[in-house]
Amino acid sequence: MFRLQKQAKVNTRIPADHNGLETTLEVMKDGSVNHISVNVDIKNANPSDIQLELVGPNGKRIALQNKGEANSVGNAIPFHKSFSGTTLDSFQGSSSKGRWKLIAKNHSNKNVSVLNSWTINLDCKLGANSSNEVYTKNKSTETLISNQQCRFNGTVSALKVLVDIDHPNKKDLVVKLSSPSGKSVTLHNKEGDGRFIAKTYSVQETKGFVGETTNGTWKLSVQDFDGNTKVGKLQKWKLFMDYEPVDSLLSISGITSTAQQALNRAGINSFSKLASSAPKRIKEVLESAKVDLKDINIDKVRQQAKLAIENYTP
Repeated sequence: MFRLQKQAKVNTRIPADHNGLETTLEVMKDGSVNHISVNVDIKNANPSDIQLELVGPNGKRIALQNKGEANSVGNAIPFHKSFSGTTLDSFQGSSSKGRWKLIAKNHSNKNVSVLNSWTINLDCKLGANSSNEVYTKNKSTETLISNQQCRFNGTVSALKVLVDIDHPNKKDLVVKLSSPSGKSVTLHNKEGDGRFIAKTYSVQETKGFVGETTNGTWKLSVQDFDGNTKVGKLQKWKLFMDYEPVDSLLSISGITSTAQQALNRAGINSFSKLASSAPKRIKEVLESAKVDLKDINIDKVRQQAKLAIENYTP
């Protein structure tokens, strides 16, 4: 049995339309779900207006909350709720691996509700195809690949990585980290004597990742050159990132994909940069890209960007 907890920090307005807001969490580890719970954090919501649906990797859909099920409070409040028990029992036995989706809808035009974050908690039995991240040496050198998904959009400004491996001979191991673009940095290359113990590699040791895109799959690879039959195990690894945010500006009224591309080319690729850019500068960028300004109120665009920053929950 193993436990997984994955959180998506979304910080996005839930539109008051029939489509709602769809966000995803990627689970890399394969297992059979034994118990599941979901936590949802929404800012500025009337609970009776909120509709929530969870979709599993196999396409199974479960209504966590329908419109009107929660007690109406009249005024908008922070919405913090945990869902578990019989509501989610039908996910038991399904695979944990894959893309889990939360669909949030706000059936009111009165409140500008923002989905701050949501978390999925999974207790699972190991799947038939799960190696439990154990590697051993045989005649051909084996390589263990372990993946982690980063949902934040931005570029790396500094990075540290904790690697915890249980192995008797660190001189037999080669450990590499790869970014979503495929760039690889060697963290450990058969150095030293004795056991491999948990180590946090510094920003200096990972400086090759500065400027890399954060969003996507990060991979840790471990090669074991031990000529004996000893067994090693990757216990855990964790990324610690400082990054410059790159936000999707499409959530701001009037900003089309063409407008976003023009702004991005000019270096305006986040809510903070949009909010702090002078109206004259924004207008010049859009006009030079031949963006039709009739549906774009630049003052309102900057105000919405400021609100998006205020609604951000780190």
